[in-house]
This record gives sequence, structure tokens and C-alpha cells, in this order.
Amino acid sequence: MRVIATAIAYFLSLTVVAYVMLIVMVIVAGPHAGLLQSWLEQVVIVLGWVVIFVIPIPVARKVWRRFGRSGFTS
Repeated sequence: MRVIATAIAYFLSLTVVAYVMLIVMVIVAGPHAGLLQSWLEQVVIVLGWVVIFVIPIPVARKVWRRFGRSGFTS
């Protein structure tokens, strides 16, 4: 149960973060945005993808610890 809850939390938070960050990345560094210089657009896109995969980790870790403390493991 602990692994399933952690996986669900990770993928749900990944979905939310990805949705928000992709919209932000398209607005800030999209092909027709023109807000940044071309080399900064690449930096924003790389950092955006890093954020998409790193932010859900603390959420999953919190769920993992919560199920570990409660003694509800199967």
C-alpha cells in the first residue's frame, strides 16, 4: 500500500507540475514569445524540465514517510 500511494502521489503531482510548467515555458520561452534571447530560451526550457521531474519528489517522499509512521503497511 505504501508503494502504491507513493506512486500515485508522484504521478499526480507530476501531472499538475508538468501542466503548469509547460504553459509557463511556452509563454516565456516559446518559439514566438520573443521575451528572451535565444540562448536564454534554451536555459529556461532545460530548467523547466528539471523542475517538472524534481518538484514531485518531495511530495512522494512525504507520502512515503506518512505511511511509514502510521504502521499501515502491507
